[in-house]
Amino acid sequence: MLEVLTDPNGFFKRKNNEEIEFKTPLLIILLMAAVGAITAVIVMQNVIGGLPEEAAAFAGIGTVLAVVGAVIGTFVMWAVYSAIFYVISMLFNGEGSFKRVMEFVSYGFIPSIISSIISAIFTSRAYSNIDFTDPMIADTLLSDPTLRIAGIVGIIFMLWSANIWIFALVHSRNLSVKNAAITVGVPILLYVLYTLYTLRIFGA
Repeated sequence: MLEVLTDPNGFFKRKNNEEIEFKTPLLIILLMAAVGAITAVIVMQNVIGGLPEEAAAFAGIGTVLAVVGAVIGTFVMWAVYSAIFYVISMLFNGEGSFKRVMEFVSYGFIPSIISSIISAIFTSRAYSNIDFTDPMIADTLLSDPTLRIAGIVGIIFMLWSANIWIFALVHSRNLSVKNAAITVGVPILLYVLYTLYTLRIFGA
């Protein structure tokens, strides 16, 4: 499976001759969801530690909701990315089932698992020094260099995922590399621009 990270073209070319299977894709998404859930717990623990005692008593519910949201959100993200790529590829007369697209798109989230682990480490460090009773907490978080580094790392790994998705679309939707790059590039560019905006790279 690691071949998809080093030679996505060859990997998907071979996989395209095999039957569609969701065992491996589900494992990938579950791993990503697990990392997201752990990150949510880390964040909530730091938030709870910075709240007044009377407020912290109800924070356990928030932790559960955060974990559930992280897991559900991961599966929704998988479906949304697959749907977006599928719809855009229709503009280039793409051919291939949505099930195949979902199967192949899941492999592109492998770099995100690594990125999420790194992000969890940086997030834990950043949140451990935050006073959550401070009314200026939003500005404090946005100016934290640790979170900015985590954001940049996320962009780098997302571009790695984009490279995998290009070849996923080449073979699952029978597209040229150019058209697949456009299909993947449009939503990924929007993601990168949004991330840069939230990091205030543009001086917002």
